Amino acid sequence: MKEEVLHKPVLAERLIDLLNLSRFAHSKLRGKLIDATFGLGGYERLMTELNLDILGIEIDPKTIKEAEKVVSGFCGSRLSFRLVQGNFRDIKDIAEKENFVEVDAIIFDLGVSSFQLDSPSYGISFRYPESLLDMRLEREISEIKASDLLNTLSESQLTSLFEVVLNENLSRRIARLVTETRKKKSFEKVKDLLELIDKLSLKKGKLHPATKVFLALRMAVNSELENLKSALPDSFSLLKKGGRLSVISFHSGEDKIVKDFFESLRDRGLGNLLTRKPIAPFEDEILANPRSRSARLRVIEKI
Repeated sequence: MKEEVLHKPVLAERLIDLLNLSRFAHSKLRGKLIDATFGLGGYERLMTELNLDILGIEIDPKTIKEAEKVVSGFCGSRLSFRLVQGNFRDIKDIAEKENFVEVDAIIFDLGVSSFQLDSPSYGISFRYPESLLDMRLEREISEIKASDLLNTLSESQLTSLFEVVLNENLSRRIARLVTETRKKKSFEKVKDLLELIDKLSLKKGKLHPATKVFLALRMAVNSELENLKSALPDSFSLLKKGGRLSVISFHSGEDKIVKDFFESLRDRGLGNLLTRKPIAPFEDEILANPRSRSARLRVIEKI
């Protein structure tokens, strides 16, 4: 696989350090790790000297086919892999079926991968105007596309959808314009949504004006926040005592869910917070990988 296709793991060295995985470098013991958002195994490429059995869960069938090719390149390393196509909301069922319980560490790297962002077939990126407004990562299961939401939701429902990411006034403006526009023409392609965003005359800052609009739609299409809320307690239950759960989020809504859950575990005496404040990437990492700019890492240890 070409290097430019590979997803650059965010906060990788600090993640591996906080998960205390280095203890498996020279030990005869083997550790158990679940990567709940495996992608193309970006973090695992930095773990080849560790004695680890890894369960990789990946929602997207296209990505997991590419991941199998990547994993085959790890032959000769100390890692062993089991890759499963599935949604991390089902992490407990998947892990129990694969006998991955009492694990040492679990990784969540939320959002989508560079592989998915750079592929026009998903309709996730505004860089491909002719792509269909799809955004589904589970096309075999999910029937509702981003275009369906834009074409059918009421103005109030659309406002609520965009408010997850945007402020109330802008969300209302977008929702109103969507409902007015679709009376004349339905939303089908990425360019249809881009034309609408252009009409809003939004100020251009560090982020493209379309970034958060596309993010809100993608999160809604794939039920990302709901899946995270479901997966966190199930994931924590799979850890052994002393095991560590890590989550890298890219949006304040995601980070709040993680923060609230971790703090509830601490308050009940079930976990030790290893990151009292979320860890952000250093400036040099952001320069090397601009997509890392909004990443926030939190880690908790099971007592």
